[in-house]
Amino acid sequence: MWNARLIQGLLKRLRQVFAAFTTSSAQRLRVLVAYFRCFLTNIRGRPRHNTSPAQYDTVANTSSAHCPRVTSLLPLHDRRAESSTPPGVMHSSTPSCIMPTPSALPQAISPCTSFAPITANEVLRYRDRPLVNTSRTHDPLPVLTRSFPNQSCPWLTGNWTSKVHPEGALYLYNSTFKAYTEANMDGSQFRAVDKYVGELYKLVHTSLVDLAASVGPAAPDDIELVVQLHVGQGDDVFCQYYFVDHNARILFWLHDPKNAADNLFSALQGVYDLSHMRYALEEEYWVHCERYPNHKMDRVKLVRELRELVMHASAEIITSDMSLSPFDADELSRILELSNHLQENAEVDNAPHSIFVIARFMHYFAGAKFLNFCGLPCARLDADKSIYPEATGFHPLTSSLSFALEAMLFWAPRARLKDLQGVWVDESVITPRWKNFNRNLMTEWTGITIYSTVMLAVDISFLAVPNVNIGQSQSIGIIATYLSIIFITGSLIVSLLLARQNQKYGFESADKATEFLANITGTLLGMKALATVHSLPYAMLMWGMVYFAIALLYNVFKSHTLAMLASVVGGSTVVVMFISWFLWTGKIRQLTKFAFPV
Repeated sequence: MWNARLIQGLLKRLRQVFAAFTTSSAQRLRVLVAYFRCFLTNIRGRPRHNTSPAQYDTVANTSSAHCPRVTSLLPLHDRRAESSTPPGVMHSSTPSCIMPTPSALPQAISPCTSFAPITANEVLRYRDRPLVNTSRTHDPLPVLTRSFPNQSCPWLTGNWTSKVHPEGALYLYNSTFKAYTEANMDGSQFRAVDKYVGELYKLVHTSLVDLAASVGPAAPDDIELVVQLHVGQGDDVFCQYYFVDHNARILFWLHDPKNAADNLFSALQGVYDLSHMRYALEEEYWVHCERYPNHKMDRVKLVRELRELVMHASAEIITSDMSLSPFDADELSRILELSNHLQENAEVDNAPHSIFVIARFMHYFAGAKFLNFCGLPCARLDADKSIYPEATGFHPLTSSLSFALEAMLFWAPRARLKDLQGVWVDESVITPRWKNFNRNLMTEWTGITIYSTVMLAVDISFLAVPNVNIGQSQSIGIIATYLSIIFITGSLIVSLLLARQNQKYGFESADKATEFLANITGTLLGMKALATVHSLPYAMLMWGMVYFAIALLYNVFKSHTLAMLASVVGGSTVVVMFISWFLWTGKIRQLTKFAFPV
């Protein structure tokens, strides 16, 4: 019975499909896709849509299976990995068709519109920038032309105006609703954005009292809106947005910001305190001010606050090696000098460049407070100290392999691993410490390159000594010399490769360093793998010296002269005693703790 009903339904759909061929090509394609989806839904035995109010209220807590994959219409920049669905996609809990439309607002959009809370970093301004259209040519410039308006957005209407960012990007601003969006769109997309702004502000008007009670005495002039469009399969349009409260220095949303909050807080474990979450929202607030420096702010107060932060960070760097500052001493000095110039222009009304500069620096300071759990009992106070319980896992294979590698490499990876752990703390990197770490590596590898060059010359000169018979290729001295040349050459090659790689990638920003170290820690040996690679030039140089010493001693002990044997044995004994004493006071104790942990 069910099969007969299914066949009847299929025939009915086919008749409708044939009738659709009389329509236009674009409309025909949409009808085909819609009917095919309905047919698949009937076979699976579940409805495609459920427009009951309960669905709108619980969409944020369901899985993303009902959310179509989307592509961005705007050239927006994102430092995080993009998900397969729009973050935080949810339907409006208040259908637009039953809302009163104020006379100053655009017409209401379709009730099926979905709103998705996002963060300021998810506005992808710096990705997929449009290219210049070389086919277009300019018209002849009329005489006496003294006005040069921007003609990139001829479809702008109403209170929308185009603004130019200090970096050169073009964005759009609505002075009535204090709304922003990116300018890379066409007329139809602009009209959709205009409608979404009106729909969101209708929701703001219905909850304005609650907003004022929750964020304090925030005047409407202190609230701004940023929107962008995403289009999914089946022409489903998603409006991604966030609101900004300049008085509280935070972002907020009208819908459940579950996915937006996950993007903000998922990088850290143990984020639960609201006062701690506020620093992440403040960081996003400064990112917004950096990208849209159009709001009139009290720059005298902001410059004073920035100077306080810079002076404290400078004093901490001068007096401590464990500073949590996101800038080094030289950078802080230049920021302090810039703040003096900002103070001179603080009374100017329209100064987007000054706001951009202040927001850029405040963004980094707010982010450092969030990463270090500022204001909590567990706050990080030293840059090399972890705030999480230490992992005590023990794997026999990796531990044994690590011990064998350390022994073969003269325990150099252990020292390098300690340095790495002081930089890569709780899967985060402080840029000044990362740069200083790579600067020390470059200095060490440069020195090893010089030592290796000298040792290579010594080995080759040793083969030219008259009593070293190269014709006896089976001689222990000759074999040891060749091995010494091989290891020293390897040390030279690895040093040059690492130095080149470090010059290219070692002085990147903290974001790039975090991505690089996160990929390394995902391997079998984790950070020990990187520590082993970094210690290879030193270890191979040491092996080259060991084999050279073997070759030298072998040729000495071939002699039967008593005076030579006595002097060489005495000198070798003194050298071995000093080396053994050094190992006993340092390396051996560390090896004992590693081999026999309590």
